[in-house]
Amino acid sequence: NLTKTKNGTVSEINLLLTAMLQHENIDASPVILSTRANGFSYSLYPLLSQYNYVITKVNIDGKSIYLDASEPRLGFGRLPLRCYNGHARVVNKTADIAEFNADEITETKHTSVFIINDDKGNLIGSINQVPGYYESFNLRDRIKEKGKDDLEKEIKKDFGLEVVVSNFIIDSLNKYEEPLGIKYDFDVKGEKEDIMYLNPILGEGLKENPFKSAERAYPIEMPFAIDETYILQMEIPQGYMVDELPASVIVKLNEADEGVFEYRVSQSGVNISFRSRIRINRAYFLPEEYQMLREFFSLIVKKHAEQIVFKKKP
Repeated sequence: NLTKTKNGTVSEINLLLTAMLQHENIDASPVILSTRANGFSYSLYPLLSQYNYVITKVNIDGKSIYLDASEPRLGFGRLPLRCYNGHARVVNKTADIAEFNADEITETKHTSVFIINDDKGNLIGSINQVPGYYESFNLRDRIKEKGKDDLEKEIKKDFGLEVVVSNFIIDSLNKYEEPLGIKYDFDVKGEKEDIMYLNPILGEGLKENPFKSAERAYPIEMPFAIDETYILQMEIPQGYMVDELPASVIVKLNEADEGVFEYRVSQSGVNISFRSRIRINRAYFLPEEYQMLREFFSLIVKKHAEQIVFKKKP
């Protein structure tokens, strides 16, 4: 029925995938798990009613690979984030245990920005960005649904400066194993005031703290660990000098160095170098670690809002 109608539930799609692999003499078994929205399943006494999702496990050359065919733009050996919820069971003779933990996934994002003065004394720049794998996955879905122009419009809106965007390129759109590559050039528009403000992280900053409540009684489960780096190299706008630079800081999340926020800005002659890095090594935190996380993100939001102040040369 599934092959005729071309649609089915996640379980039907992945059981069909398992059967197709077995038909080709590939060692494959279904795996049952509970998604994050459904709550934890217990490993000591597994009850069928706790499970709400089926994926496929394949053994190739002694390696276990997990597959979910219900998401067409998901790369080989990748699972949707909803599956990373601890304990799961392989449906085979020995009912093997599998574990899927969000701590195992790190979203690595890298952004490089270059801004120079053109021969008319206007600021022009280029951006080269590689989003994390799951951000790329979401962007692929969004581009499929709304088109590339919609993404370009949003980037322009969030930019933090009045700009004209050109040469907008998205690489690896159909290479589902790879993260995307986003590249574009921009011209800065707007009047040249006596004082010019520039947020060095442009539209890429963290605008609000995800941890809003003053207190929390439950564990914190982020979807993944994080490693985000943003680098800016820029020429001071022609006819201006630096009036004020934000202070550089390096803050560790805890004594065990399980996270760090780096914010470095410096001037050398007519050039400014800026770097921001957010690294958090794990996704699961206990309630007593909530304040530490909240303060850490609060500092990031504060620093990401700071501006470089340029003033016109006398």
